[in-house]
Amino acid sequence: MVVVLMEKKVSVGLSGGGFVHSTYHMPSFLNNPAVNVVAACAATKGEVEPFATRWGIRTRYYGEDGIERMCADPQVDVVDVGLPNFLHLRAVRAAAENGKHVICEKPLAKDAKEAEEMVSLVRRHGVINCYGENQVFMPQIEKAKSFVDKGGIGRVFWVRAREAHFGPHSKWFFDPELSGGGVLMDMGCHSIEVGRYLIGRKPTSVSAWASTFVHTTKAEENSLVMVNHEGSELTQAENSWAAHGGLDIRIEAYGSDGAIFIDATKGTGIQLFTVAPEDKVGSIVEKAEANKGWMFPTWNEVVAYGYDTELRHFISAIQEEKQPRETFEDGLLINRVADAAYRSIKSKRWETV
Repeated sequence: MVVVLMEKKVSVGLSGGGFVHSTYHMPSFLNNPAVNVVAACAATKGEVEPFATRWGIRTRYYGEDGIERMCADPQVDVVDVGLPNFLHLRAVRAAAENGKHVICEKPLAKDAKEAEEMVSLVRRHGVINCYGENQVFMPQIEKAKSFVDKGGIGRVFWVRAREAHFGPHSKWFFDPELSGGGVLMDMGCHSIEVGRYLIGRKPTSVSAWASTFVHTTKAEENSLVMVNHEGSELTQAENSWAAHGGLDIRIEAYGSDGAIFIDATKGTGIQLFTVAPEDKVGSIVEKAEANKGWMFPTWNEVVAYGYDTELRHFISAIQEEKQPRETFEDGLLINRVADAAYRSIKSKRWETV
């Protein structure tokens, strides 16, 4: 007789019921037999009830202490933080103090000071900490990394990473008091980490530019960040909330023996022309502004943008009781780069990370 031992499922509590959880995390978790989503919390009953009902989540928390009560729930193994940036520290503190492992969506914190406290919390309480930077798990970027690691393009000396669209989905992104910054914080954290991942060296100094032309916002809607690395390699992170045409993710990596070009959102392998009603067309690409004419549908955004691979990796790490590939240490480093970029915007000089 053969006895098959099944690994214990990981019970997840979702902190937040907004865009990232409903669009990316829940579809991935439902497709992973190792996961049970057992609880959800949001600021109000009106927010958590429709979200939890949609996804069949039975235990629901809300109110001023909703985060803390969910983190104290004994059925929860890991807390998945998908809240506005200003709530990340509070949620991670509650999770760590209750001995819960943590997944925290990017950016880790509003600034490096908060990120340092979060790293201290997870170290002190010995919990597994997963930094939710999905783009380094995108299939194209993982393939590019494999070429780089094998020496397929020689020594990488320059990475140009771009992410742009016409603006975020919630108002809090536009308020630096809540978000920590504008597009540099929201999308620049992706592009900076993609460059660091492909170059494989520590960032040392930063020069940055930012501007606002289109939206009425206290935060910057365009940013260009140049990150110098230990071997003088350069990451060029281009980001915009003022770019029409839907989500635009492109990466170029240049090496001494070759180059890699990635177009994740226009080079999808599918082209569609339609004049049909939008309700018959459905989703084309994140932040699409129109669903008529020539378009480039993303075949499966949960997979294509790296969320499914990322979350499967995090759940496996928790099952194996080991730290994942992207930890809060990585998130802290990106927060430090972003802080240096904001200093550079003011000083108009290169700033040390």
